[in-house]
Amino acid sequence: MRQPTPARTIKRIIALRRQRLTGRPIAQTVGVSPATVSRVLKRAGLSRLKDLEPAEPARRYVRDDPGDMIHLDIKKLGRFVRTGHRIACADLFPDQKQHSAIAHLKAAL
Repeated sequence: MRQPTPARTIKRIIALRRQRLTGRPIAQTVGVSPATVSRVLKRAGLSRLKDLEPAEPARRYVRDDPGDMIHLDIKKLGRFVRTGHRIACADLFPDQKQHSAIAHLKAAL
């Protein structure tokens, strides 16, 4: 017969989770099965470690005019079969160093 987990045990499991412990160590500390810990954490919405912290808001840049900001994506070797919808300018340089990035930026502008 299934017995409900006591409220005191549930509070202890949640408190240990908030200390960033994972399921197995919590089960060993509290004295319940890992399955019980899993069920309690799922009901509390804490089954994943990332659930412990609020989601970071998206970082978005708002500009008055298009083209105020330029994104440079530097790769070792580009293999372009066809031009993508976002590519404005592509150049080949011998390396990924500062002077090559500056030269590409000047060419793009």
